[in-house]
Amino acid sequence: METDYGHNKKLQQAWAEFAETFEPNFFVTLTDPTEPHLATMREKLGKLCGRIDRAVLGKKFARRLPHERTDGIFFIEHVDSNIHAHGLLRVPNASFEEFDALTKMQWHRVCRDGRYDLQEVYDCAGVARYCAKEMTRFGFNPEQVAFTRDFMKQTPN
Repeated sequence: METDYGHNKKLQQAWAEFAETFEPNFFVTLTDPTEPHLATMREKLGKLCGRIDRAVLGKKFARRLPHERTDGIFFIEHVDSNIHAHGLLRVPNASFEEFDALTKMQWHRVCRDGRYDLQEVYDCAGVARYCAKEMTRFGFNPEQVAFTRDFMKQTPN
């Protein structure tokens, strides 16, 4: 019989491998010290993604296809205290300097007291495993994984 930890370790590895398929170019950590609630963090991540896409693509960003927008996955950790999210993002046509400044400004607007750290991705497999590390812990909730596409409105073709 497989232990929960063994099962969760396989799940973590599968999510890490899946996260690599986005071919992320940025790794971001976002904190929210004001409201440690999973639903609130997910809402703020959605607002951040929308603000970034609007700034980069213009006011009709929602009409763009997902691969033209900020694409990736967030793993939300420590939902009961010190809530924060690790994101692996693929941002087309954005330099580190541009995306760093944009993310800092937009996260501050979404979460005034929040902090963020942005890094370029050099070791995608290692960063993806790090992002998914909480999946091995007891009480992990699948809602702690959020895709940027979760926040995109469906547009007719």
